Amino acid sequence: MYQVGQPAGRPYGHRTGTRAYDDTCCDDCGAVMTTDQALPVGKATDRGTSTRGALIAAAREVFTLVGYAQAGVSDIVTLAGASVGSLYHHFSGKADLYLTLFEELSREHTERTRAAVRQSRGAGVTDPMQLFLTGARAYLDVCIEQRQLAGMFARGDGPPGFEILWRQRLADWVRKNAEFFARSGEPLDEAAAVVMTGAMMLAVAEVSLASDTDAARQLADGVLAVLARLGGTGPDEAA
Repeated sequence: MYQVGQPAGRPYGHRTGTRAYDDTCCDDCGAVMTTDQALPVGKATDRGTSTRGALIAAAREVFTLVGYAQAGVSDIVTLAGASVGSLYHHFSGKADLYLTLFEELSREHTERTRAAVRQSRGAGVTDPMQLFLTGARAYLDVCIEQRQLAGMFARGDGPPGFEILWRQRLADWVRKNAEFFARSGEPLDEAAAVVMTGAMMLAVAEVSLASDTDAARQLADGVLAVLARLGGTGPDEAA
């Protein structure tokens, strides 16, 4: 049975160096995000890099299997074939590991979305709504492909305050798209931005928690079709 593990003398929330995350998830929401943050380190050795990668992979398996709350540090290091000391050399605790997984998924979302939009532009697409839908599809594709990991985040089983951070990150993505519309000379009004933000939040959560890949893709297609109609773009153009 998985137990929450924390070495003696290192209470949850302990920080040993400069934080990469502030105590609040954003300047204006004020929600406390109690995270253990790893210290910056110098150039990692090959062995250190391998150990770090093994710890991240093990944390992913344990978190997706039993959830954040039930996962123990001892379970992660045992699966990784590492020591508790090595975990705390690379990370400050299981919250830091959880957020590392989240940031990795966020980077994949960003890279895939940008690549899809660049490819669409290269094909001659200039309509802002079509480009938005292209990016949205790429974003949802990552959620489908990484359904286990994305589902874990969507369930909100993470460090205190994580769900607000997750929602804020997605809202920021839609806000940047609204700014893109404005720069393109076709500003997106506030009401439409709110609807698209809400639709994407719900779509990401439901797609990530879908029972299988086919159900997830069907749901993603439906959401994108609705967004296409909202923006005056035909469903075929959103594909």
